[in-house]
Formats: sequence, C-alpha cells, structure tokens
Amino acid sequence: MSLIVDLLAIGSVVGIWPRFIEPHSLKTTRLTWYLPHIASHLHKLKIVHISDLHFHRQIPEFFIEKIIRRVNRLKPDLILFTGDFLCYSHLENPKGLTSFLCRLHAPLGSYCILGNHDYAHYVSLNSEGKYDLIDPPNPIAGVFRGLKTLCSSQTPLRGISERTLTIPLHEGLCSLLQATPFKLLENMTVTISPGLNLTGLGDLALGRCNPQTAFAAYHPDYPGIVLSHNPDSLPELLAYPGDWILSGHTHGEQIHIPWPSWGRQLSKKLARLRTPYTRGLYNINGGKKLYVSRGLGCHKPFRLFSPPEICLIEAIKDGVS
Repeated sequence: MSLIVDLLAIGSVVGIWPRFIEPHSLKTTRLTWYLPHIASHLHKLKIVHISDLHFHRQIPEFFIEKIIRRVNRLKPDLILFTGDFLCYSHLENPKGLTSFLCRLHAPLGSYCILGNHDYAHYVSLNSEGKYDLIDPPNPIAGVFRGLKTLCSSQTPLRGISERTLTIPLHEGLCSLLQATPFKLLENMTVTISPGLNLTGLGDLALGRCNPQTAFAAYHPDYPGIVLSHNPDSLPELLAYPGDWILSGHTHGEQIHIPWPSWGRQLSKKLARLRTPYTRGLYNINGGKKLYVSRGLGCHKPFRLFSPPEICLIEAIKDGVS
C-alpha cells in the first residue's frame, strides 16, 4: 500500500515535495526564555527540545545523521524528548534507535517521556472520538480517515476506553532507554543542577497523565520545565507549577494550511485535538509558555508547510541581550 502512495506522489508534481522532500527538510527553531530574577542562575542555559521521532526501519540514514549533527552542533546543556520514539508500538530497529540516542550529547543530561505510540499497545482516537486500542491503518485507510475527519463536525470526546487504562509500559523500549543517556520521567519530577525542576507526565491518551503524582517532588524555590506529549493535557496542568510546558504529538498539524481562515480550521481538525494548541509557541494565562513541536519524524511520511524541527531554548536574564 505504501508503494501505491509513493507512485501517486511521484505521478503528481505537487506530491513530490510533501512526500519526499519536506519530511527531511529539518529546521531549527530558536526561542528565548527571559528569566525572572529567581531563575537568574540559569542564565545562558541551552535546552534542545525534540519530539516524535517515530523510528522505523525505513527512516533514511542520512536524515538520522542530519538530526545528530544539528543537535550536537547546538551544544545543548540539556536535551528533552517529548515522546513517540516508535511507530504503532513497534520496536523495529532497537540497535539503530539505541545508537541514535547514544550519539546525542548534553552535559546536564537527557530526559524523555513516552507518547501514545510508545506503550505496549498503540492508542489513538477511535471512530467515536474516544481513546482506544487502534490497529495501525494502512496508508490508503489513513487517507480516508483524514478525509472523514475533515468532513466531520464531531469534536474528540474526553474519554478513554476501559481496556486502554490497563495497557502497561513497553518493556522493550524501557529496557532500551536504560542503555542510553535518556532518563524516562513517567509522572515524576527531578531537580537538576543548577536548580531546575524537570517534570515528566505519562501520556494523556492512556489515562496515565497524573500531575498530582508527577509534581509531588517539585522544588518550590526553583523554576521548572514540564514535559507532556499531548498538548490536550494543558487544562490539567494549569493548577500546577512550571514555566514551560513542552509537547509534541500533532506534528505541527503535519498538513498545515496557513491561509485562508477556513484552510486553517481544516488543518487544525487534522490534529484531532480538543484544545487549539496544535503548533508553535503559546503564552498561557499565569505566565506559562507552551511549545508544541512539529516533531522529527512521522508515521505517515507526508508533510506540507510543517517541516520537522529541532527547538533550541536559550535562557537569558531578563533585560540582557
């Protein structure tokens, strides 16, 4: 089926770019964290945020090498990964994924959370708008599902099936991560030097987003960064501390229609979220910032006006240029 999609793309001039070029056109997004006085000790801290790798056997080696070069060239102090290492819970190339993660370097450490593709079974929205176990769609079925989403007036329900709540961690992936520099934060907070909270949430789609547990060890005197794969978790996090919330999941809509307004609404629908936070930086009431990454990979290699990205957050004292 994927061959059919490739042939259709090749047969269309407009299909070549989103299928074969843009999915590998890696961009670097630079953001500035203007530190309040209480956080001035973090001045010049460099944080790389990456997400949604979707590592599989067909991912081109040149693209993996490009990611490694770009990340290490930025010389980050800290690397944060916000989920979806895998495609559909399949650990297809453990040796390749281990090698990739071990070649990313950050002196203050590398930390990660899991996405809805990273547990023992793949979870996504079913036809009723409820999170449930889903069989991976073939490319043609995926296209029809996208068209159905565009034509539907239904919004995703806030619901999770009972069987989804019983899905365990992916033993193979968790074991693999232990052999890499990446520390998994599943509903927990760690405090790293020089005085920074890192909080990682379990994935919302599996009912594992538990902020009460995750923030239990949060140091009240230090600023914090919160990792939560699905930006739909934002309403559940507003009552908790943290200066930045970093997410992924949406691939920046993957097919992004920047204009006109009706086009924007269509591409937002493809993200299948309850909240409007589908891509980029948002200033949230209370001074929090939410950044939704476009991610690195995609389980369906097709992107339009939504190239993969590495995000660099540079912390500076407020008023220092």
